[in-house]
Amino acid sequence: MEFDTTSDTGWIGDVRQLADELSASSAAFVQATESVSDALFVALRSMPRELAPRSFARFERRDAVLIVDLRVAEEDLVGLTADEQRRLLGPQLLALVSRGAGSRTATWSREERSRIVAEFERMLSRLNWLPADG
Repeated sequence: MEFDTTSDTGWIGDVRQLADELSASSAAFVQATESVSDALFVALRSMPRELAPRSFARFERRDAVLIVDLRVAEEDLVGLTADEQRRLLGPQLLALVSRGAGSRTATWSREERSRIVAEFERMLSRLNWLPADG
């Protein structure tokens, strides 16, 4: 499975840096999912709350890509360190990927869907994007 990211952010937070971090660390995910067709594209965005940011995940059959668009209110990022932002975004991102992997329009098998989610979670864990258990 191919993997790429983009970011569209305001001046608050480190969302652009975090998107770059995901891209730079995606080699293990790509290798672990190489037998899965299609692509995963993650967009991380921060915008003012007044714009009512709404995240989504959808599979685009025409382009054979699962698009995961995580939108967070800039106000939620104010005063957070990059590490705190990772832990804020990570669980939300994992939830979106999990939801998107279940898309009925994607042609993946049940095993492939599970692999996508498990490997994405593994990548986020390695990057410290998920809260520690306990």
